[in-house]
Amino acid sequence: MTRKKPLTWYPFFVVDYRRDTYHLTLEEDAAYRRLIDEYMVTREALPNDDAALARIVGIPKTDWTRLAIKVRRFFHARNDKLWHKRCELELREQSARHNLLANAGKKGGMTTALKRNGLVSHAAARLQPRSSTLQRKKEDTIREIEEGVVDKSVDNSGQTAEKRSSEEARDEAIRGMRARRKGTG
Repeated sequence: MTRKKPLTWYPFFVVDYRRDTYHLTLEEDAAYRRLIDEYMVTREALPNDDAALARIVGIPKTDWTRLAIKVRRFFHARNDKLWHKRCELELREQSARHNLLANAGKKGGMTTALKRNGLVSHAAARLQPRSSTLQRKKEDTIREIEEGVVDKSVDNSGQTAEKRSSEEARDEAIRGMRARRKGTG
């Protein structure tokens, strides 16, 4: 099992929080906020155990028992865990945002790798897709490269290469890089 990286920050919507917690005492509000912080930092539902919750909040269990009546209403228990609807929503949105940025980074890295290996000209790599058709073609090309087939790659002279396997393309790129280093390419 991979351990989830703890969050160093998370979005906090003050107006929504105040609207939902106006009726809490200062003690209850502080306890609730500490539980939310723990939920978001660990990225996991809280234990459904009063002793553990008292430790998270940082108060004796007797004090927690007094506060728990109001604070537990914000959570729902399932499978020995306390779940919070808004925390789960924010965590899902953060995961989706992370995946979107990671995929964009991979695509950008693919272009850099193609330029470095001489499979696409620097001028062609700078061109941005101007339409959805061009974007689809770019995505198809990336998919083909990832699947091991390079189709219609453009070399440094701007010429279209024949369809070839990624191993052949890699070997050709390495030969080209060696030739350029020696000054013969």
